[in-house]
Amino acid sequence: MRRLRRDGGEVRIELTPMIDVVFLLLTFFVFSIVMMVRADVLNVELPELASGVPAERVEPITIAVGGDGGILINRDATAMESVVEVVTGLREESPNAPIVLAVDVGSSSGVLIELADRLTGAGLGSFSILGQRGDSAAEDGGDN
Repeated sequence: MRRLRRDGGEVRIELTPMIDVVFLLLTFFVFSIVMMVRADVLNVELPELASGVPAERVEPITIAVGGDGGILINRDATAMESVVEVVTGLREESPNAPIVLAVDVGSSSGVLIELADRLTGAGLGSFSILGQRGDSAAEDGGDN
């Protein structure tokens, strides 16, 4: 049997498609980085507007629970029984004020649960609980 020999010519690698892909990726990353720059970092002189209303800073209603179980609402001592009335009164003065709970680590968890239950029962269930980022959260890589 006779073997057929094919002379396919010289084998070569085409670099043009690879260079096209590299430039495409480079363009994509350059545009991505440009879009990540925040507008407030840029040196932009904003126009003056006559019809605008300045944004108001709303002070939060802070409910602090001490290590001994004492409750302070905006730095004023309050009994657990009158928390809802005081917070409702403060909410009438400033309806958009957020409610923030700051609870000492040494306090009983029952105080926090009772406080949250009273607020939720009075229709004030939208509140935040303040905390401090621990070393373990930073080591775990948590970004929240």
